[in-house]
Amino acid sequence: MSLRHTLSAAIVVACLAVVPAADAAVVPVQLTARMATVKVAPGVTMRAWTFDGAVPAPVIRVREGDIVQVTLRNAESPHGHGGHGMWHSVDFHAARVAPNVGFAGVAPGKQRTFSFTADRPGVFMYHCGTAPMLQHVGMGMYGAIIVDPAEGRAPATEVTLVQSELYGTVRGGRLRSSLNAMRADRPRYVVFNGVAMRYASQPIPVPVGTLVRIYLVDAGPSLDSDFHVVGTMFDTVQPDGNAENALHDVSTQHVPAGGGAVLELTFPEAGVYPFVTHALRDADAGAMGRFAAK
Repeated sequence: MSLRHTLSAAIVVACLAVVPAADAAVVPVQLTARMATVKVAPGVTMRAWTFDGAVPAPVIRVREGDIVQVTLRNAESPHGHGGHGMWHSVDFHAARVAPNVGFAGVAPGKQRTFSFTADRPGVFMYHCGTAPMLQHVGMGMYGAIIVDPAEGRAPATEVTLVQSELYGTVRGGRLRSSLNAMRADRPRYVVFNGVAMRYASQPIPVPVGTLVRIYLVDAGPSLDSDFHVVGTMFDTVQPDGNAENALHDVSTQHVPAGGGAVLELTFPEAGVYPFVTHALRDADAGAMGRFAAK
């Protein structure tokens, strides 16, 4: 599996040995802002604002030192939304650029390209930064970018999880989104990888006794994550995914809205291990799943 590409889904389970980089690469990343109907809970859909038709957006993976060349195409109709159309943009937390230059808005029917150097390893959020940002993120315009360190990482089974909130009222099997609910911090669902209770009935398979690495991003837009795996502890936690920030023997890791972490652990014996945000109101609203260790 190449480590310089965009991935088609927000969860990756594979045994990877990230080897040291031979040289930097220019990595093209193409994103399309468009509306799409997505599943958000069992029997419930939502008309979402998306990158590439998915919530969360595709995982992007590059290596430290790579030049990320981002092209954002806005597929919105110039005649939509009362004849004005909707502008979109993309803000990368992995980038160090002037935001008015790199993250500038894209008009409906247009596209623009900008570049940044991924000079810090870790796992970071990317999202639409167009005002009102709360609404654009709350409607589904967010994803994760993994920047592998130049020196590589140890082999591990890897999982990517994006926690987020969805706001509104369910009527007729459709979540009708509400900006007022977003402003009041009253989510209808809190989810991992876009769907409430997604991994409750379909646990994520993991091995017993060997390293598992979780890339976690809290996309918000407003609530923090208190990530916990029942029945074990994290051997190592790297806030924002940088090994220089490493913590050890952590039971529950706080990740702020907009933040990320790399969490490494081993499962001691075969069984089913629930994972949640330990803000239990949010777990009850859908932010829980299970690992199946074999």
